[in-house]
Amino acid sequence: MASAFRGLITTAILIGAGAFIGLFWEEWKVVRLAVLAGAGPVPAATAAGAGDEGSAATDSATGEIPGRGDLTDRIKVEVLNGAGERGLARQFADRLRVLGFDVVATGNAEHFDHEVTHVLDRSGRLGAALSVARELSTDSLAVAIDPELYLDASVVVGSDWAGLLVNLGKD
Repeated sequence: MASAFRGLITTAILIGAGAFIGLFWEEWKVVRLAVLAGAGPVPAATAAGAGDEGSAATDSATGEIPGRGDLTDRIKVEVLNGAGERGLARQFADRLRVLGFDVVATGNAEHFDHEVTHVLDRSGRLGAALSVARELSTDSLAVAIDPELYLDASVVVGSDWAGLLVNLGKD
């Protein structure tokens, strides 16, 4: 009886874990597709915070994420060097500041093996992270909320930095 109960509990945990992973996988695909689509509308379920029916990150009239002038003066960003090139985080930070982002910190990532540049949503304001990703022309965007950082987005600059730095800020 005890082993059957353990088997049932193990099965329930595995099914729950699979559903949980599937939920985030679907969210990641929607975010990636939204970034790839450029400046087009983002589905409200993706742009709005969970449980915040009244505070969506999209413009209610157009369904689009507000442009640079609406959000960037408030978007707080950290830039981390994930490629190992000396001064890389500072170079990206300088360019992002020129574009109006509030770069509050720079430094090194945990390792220098990042092949692509990633943008991490830290505050749950997906529209802010999308704005940063669009300016960087990267389609790697993930949600990694950390309220203790007091940031909207973290940028981890990867080995693809040269092409991104050249195009940063060009429309």
